[in-house]
Amino acid sequence: RSTMQRILPSLRRSGARAFSTQIQVGLPESTEAISTVFKHDNVGIPEFKPKDNSTGSPSKLHEKKAWAQDEVDEKLKDNCVFAWGPSDALRAGCPTMVRGEGVWQYDTEGKKYLDWSAGAVCTNLGNSMPQSVKDAINEQMDTAPFVYGDLAVTEVRAKLCSLLADISPGDLNGFIFASGGAEANECALRMVRRYTGRYKIMSRYRSYHGGTTSTLAMTGDPRTWATDTQTTGFIKIPDPFPFSFSWGQDAEQAAENALLALHEQILMEGPESIAAIFMEAITGSNGWLLPHPKYMQGVRALCDQYGILMVVDEVMCGFGRTGKLFGFQNFEGVIPDMFTFAKGVTGAFMPLSGVGMRDDIFDFYRTNAPMYGSTYSGHPLPVACGYAVVKYILENDIPGRVKQMESTLAEGLASLVAKHKSAKQARVIGLAGGIDLAGLSGDSLMHMHQTHPAVGFFKNRLREEGLITLLRGHHMHCTPPLIISEDEIAYGIDILDKCFADLDQFLEKEHQ
Repeated sequence: RSTMQRILPSLRRSGARAFSTQIQVGLPESTEAISTVFKHDNVGIPEFKPKDNSTGSPSKLHEKKAWAQDEVDEKLKDNCVFAWGPSDALRAGCPTMVRGEGVWQYDTEGKKYLDWSAGAVCTNLGNSMPQSVKDAINEQMDTAPFVYGDLAVTEVRAKLCSLLADISPGDLNGFIFASGGAEANECALRMVRRYTGRYKIMSRYRSYHGGTTSTLAMTGDPRTWATDTQTTGFIKIPDPFPFSFSWGQDAEQAAENALLALHEQILMEGPESIAAIFMEAITGSNGWLLPHPKYMQGVRALCDQYGILMVVDEVMCGFGRTGKLFGFQNFEGVIPDMFTFAKGVTGAFMPLSGVGMRDDIFDFYRTNAPMYGSTYSGHPLPVACGYAVVKYILENDIPGRVKQMESTLAEGLASLVAKHKSAKQARVIGLAGGIDLAGLSGDSLMHMHQTHPAVGFFKNRLREEGLITLLRGHHMHCTPPLIISEDEIAYGIDILDKCFADLDQFLEKEHQ
């Protein structure tokens, strides 16, 4: 007989209950042995192979006050991971700095370098800390070096919040602190989504907003590709300055057409689904792009029409870089709903960032949690530093001084573009500027996501001549500390003139 013919009588007699350890039929009885309900595989647990996890002993090097250069080089190679690029290549291109003074940095051999990009566009007051800032940090260090910001508060936290409210336009009166620009933008992201109940975030293609997963997803430049499969809800806006075409024959018409495209995109995405539009007041990392005032004014108007929050990223522009205290003040009548800041608020002397918000948003978070926090939010040492630095900026009219230096930097960069084939175009506002590198065709040397041997050659020549600066893709930053003098700008232009001449020759030889 067949197998089914043999087992069917048994199934009928048992009422279709489990009748052996080979098959279960129907739901189990509460007292039924687990082996009849489910027969498990005997996979077991792999053998544990213990390794020594005891604390190591510091090497004898740590008993020395100063290390020899070869010892520094060895330990950097052995133990130090660099950011944003391959560690070996970045390490090879970095001099070891031992001292800073004004706009200068000095390496272990005493060679001085002009800090032409203010580090990562952050050492706004240069490489010497004002005495008033030192005193503020030391006083705080001697009294209350740390409190956790959700368990205790400090006087200096109240002072900095109050000062920021005093100097910020309109009703930007609420402030929350973090440590870096990405954290500030991460905080703002969560706050706008909770406040609006909406999810989508719009930002520009030519933008940079930070290195966390969400802020890198909000970023538009090629670094965002690392997060393409990890995040949702981030929508990119075509820029008023596309690489491959123009929106119009003049700046105003181009701005209007870019706004029409943005309006269409908002309608197609669904205005009721968009929480915020994030924008740098003036695009920094991606080339110091200077839109017509009508563009930012138009973005503000679109946000108002559809209940979308306008969040301005002031991480690079804030606290004087453009000749205004905040970058958005270059656009008459524009006040964002929120703005983020970092870098310049402490001159990079200590890590501090934050988010400023208008009263309606601040009022909402008086009774609702922002769903953001960190151990160091409101840390009294960087807050004390920030309070002293902001006061220094105001008392010494740093934004006004920057505006005075604008023409000197602009004239110098214009002379380079006029003279060298490899200098495509320069843009400057205040002391926020840069030059696009060009190939012999006159177009950009390469796309922003590509590498080119000429860039490495150019970096090396700059370093040999005693100038260090940021280069991203085909763009070179010209963003010196805000305390730079006319003579120091001229010194930097002379170095760039030599190095662009060599870059011209390099490209000619490569073309042959």
